[in-house]
Amino acid sequence: MAGQIPNTMKALVADRSIITRLSNYSCGHSSGDGVKIQTIPVPEILDNEILVRVRSVALNPTDFKHIDIVAPRGAIIGCDYSGTVARVGAKAAGYWQVGDRVAGFIHGGLYTDRGSFAEYLKIPGDLAWKVPPSVSDEEAATFGVSAVTAMLALNARLGVPWLDSGKSQGRTDTPIFIYSGSTAAGLYSIQLAKLAGLKVVTTASPKSHDLVKEYGADDVFDYRSPTAVEDIVRAYPNIDRALDCFSEGSSTEFCADVVRRSRGWVVTLLDSGKRDLDGVRVDFMLGYTVFNAEFQWLPPLGPKFPKVPSDNEALRRFYASLPEIAPRLKTPPLKRIDGGLENLTAGLDMLRQGKVSGTKLVATIF
Repeated sequence: MAGQIPNTMKALVADRSIITRLSNYSCGHSSGDGVKIQTIPVPEILDNEILVRVRSVALNPTDFKHIDIVAPRGAIIGCDYSGTVARVGAKAAGYWQVGDRVAGFIHGGLYTDRGSFAEYLKIPGDLAWKVPPSVSDEEAATFGVSAVTAMLALNARLGVPWLDSGKSQGRTDTPIFIYSGSTAAGLYSIQLAKLAGLKVVTTASPKSHDLVKEYGADDVFDYRSPTAVEDIVRAYPNIDRALDCFSEGSSTEFCADVVRRSRGWVVTLLDSGKRDLDGVRVDFMLGYTVFNAEFQWLPPLGPKFPKVPSDNEALRRFYASLPEIAPRLKTPPLKRIDGGLENLTAGLDMLRQGKVSGTKLVATIF
């Protein structure tokens, strides 16, 4: 099999200058695709890594945000993937064999030798999971950014019990509040919390109320209602934990208002710079910390992010248990993008324009 691996591959790579990206950041909008299909070398793996032949990918808002602002020219785009193992490093953890089905996510959009929107990718052997027969390639690709975000926020931050342990770990004594439950991260969060034994309260537009209840939400409120916060607090006065799966506009303040009576805790996915909202603790969380590597956006001026070993341990724990847990979890409703690598820009633009709601965009590469 190793002899059949080509020297080069096609990949979707970033193609914006630093000036354009800084302008996009300042103006809050972009024009053009900002990417191109390029033939580049198949990545060389280290002893602890595996090489994956990519089969399917899932698209995330972070992909187009990297393209528009963060990604240097030549960086491979894409985070979520599923595929088959093409080569195994001599010291790679996970007992991998060539041909095994594999899935996970990587930090796409920052490096020239790793990203999922490519024919091959490399990943440390203990930061991927073995896909069981009951999970399709497209479904497996969705257990990346969205599912890992849910796991990090709930299990590694907010004290929700892990699903892989029979021991009494974490708290189930109070409900959890999930803002924007119909997002992919929201749907995974609802399920992880519900399966752990928590009562789940969420927000969604009226058209998505049935969807979030189908995924396990006990109660759902219309976030646009002027009395939404008051209604939630009246029904659940002891709610003290919240996950903001939207993290834009006034969503974090909404979450803080929900948990303020209990002097609670909010985890957000975008950094507002605020760590306290009138007595409510606010923590910003970034899923890329699972790779236990320092990184920086828009160097040398952009923000730097340190290693977080505990997040790396959390991902290894999650992916070790996922072959058993995944069949119990419903993936978000899938919307397929046809056309392989060449048509991923169409899906990215749908995300960029806010035209994706209640679904997860997936594509087959080969």
